Amino acid sequence: MKKGFLHSVVLIVLLTVLALLGLYWLPELQIGDWQMRRIDLLADIRPGNDSIETLTTDSLAAVARTGSTAQWAADSCPAGITCIDDMSDATRQGIEPLYDALTKVKTLGRPVRIAVLGDSYIEGDIFTADLRQLLQQHYGGCGVGFVPASSQNPGFRRSVGHSFAGWTEHSANDHHAYSTAWANLTGHYFTGSNGAWVELRGVTKYLSLLDTCTQSTFYMAGTGTASMSALLNGGDMQHFNASAAGDVAAVTATGRMGRVRWTVNNPSGNLVYLGASMDPQQGVVVDNFGLRSASGLHLGHITPKMLSDLDRARHYDLVIIMFGLNVAGKKTSDYTTYRQHMTQAIEQMKQSMPETGFLIVSVGDREQRYGGSYRTLRGVLSLINVQQSIAYDTRTAFWNLYTAMGGEGSIVRMVGNHEANLDYTHINFKGGARLARLLYDAIVHGQQAYARFHAE
Repeated sequence: MKKGFLHSVVLIVLLTVLALLGLYWLPELQIGDWQMRRIDLLADIRPGNDSIETLTTDSLAAVARTGSTAQWAADSCPAGITCIDDMSDATRQGIEPLYDALTKVKTLGRPVRIAVLGDSYIEGDIFTADLRQLLQQHYGGCGVGFVPASSQNPGFRRSVGHSFAGWTEHSANDHHAYSTAWANLTGHYFTGSNGAWVELRGVTKYLSLLDTCTQSTFYMAGTGTASMSALLNGGDMQHFNASAAGDVAAVTATGRMGRVRWTVNNPSGNLVYLGASMDPQQGVVVDNFGLRSASGLHLGHITPKMLSDLDRARHYDLVIIMFGLNVAGKKTSDYTTYRQHMTQAIEQMKQSMPETGFLIVSVGDREQRYGGSYRTLRGVLSLINVQQSIAYDTRTAFWNLYTAMGGEGSIVRMVGNHEANLDYTHINFKGGARLARLLYDAIVHGQQAYARFHAE
């Protein structure tokens, strides 16, 4: 090798190493859910920063439960289960409405419905698909529940075949052409052209009880009329005259179906569309309302009228609120403003949905590399304390996902088990199945304790 060429190679290698070392001093960049981690070539030999506090579950403050009316929850929590803490008052809008409905599931005369509101942690029906299957296997039910009229990534969701055409999406993440008058639990609404359609197809290769259902409902809002048609299993056509008068309207097709296509014909007035469902007539329904990059604050923009209309059209026995990935920060410990706004949003939902229970699920483990090791993001435990306090302030229920999944280091172990992504933040479908089992165990234990108490 020529001497000059060798010098060039050495110089390039040296400059590359210096550049990589210099990247350590660049500020961290975060865009939505995605965060560029700091590059540190010396991480494994760099001494730990003694100023970084030790993060353990001992840092989680206990919130007093004085005033709780949940006498049925007095039994001790068995080993292996992280129990749901009900902090409800006389309104009983914690977990009790769900337990009551599950106890009466065979005589209720309608499905028991659960809505799960969250961010990208549950996108694509991750976590909720497995929770749905477990609950349906235990208490009965079938079908995927509610599905928005369209989706940006329909193929990502394995729990339903979803195809559509003719819709324009309006999302809470958009600042243009989004009206808070039609803001709803999904964070989306849609406008549609004449002939717009959405088709839901049951699946057989992912989980169970998703292949067929016994009823499908299409939801719309605004003011106007439309001729609706539901094509069942590619052959049986049912027709409906649908109208909305400034509220949420619904039309329902019945019959055993593995596939249903809803089509909007000759719409008039100012209509907006929400989506369609595949439901049982009895058993459990779990609706996934995931909104990427959401903090949960968009819930405060839902009007009391819309909440009341939704409650009338599709009543939920429990609304699960699980946000936090887009709230917790590496250096953030003060969530006072977030606490105020979320408390107001949940109080408004409680008032507009008086027979519904509410469960706040904490943020899970999210890890950041400190020195040469991964540790829980500093803002996570502070946020969990705030989320627990919000549940207490609003007299709802609380479930600590961080503790249930194993606390410090749990997301690192999940990455090692191929249950979470390499961002050390998001779970995948395999991880969602494991965490869903943990919440399912807590729900079944609580419901059985509730049933025993009232039987005695």
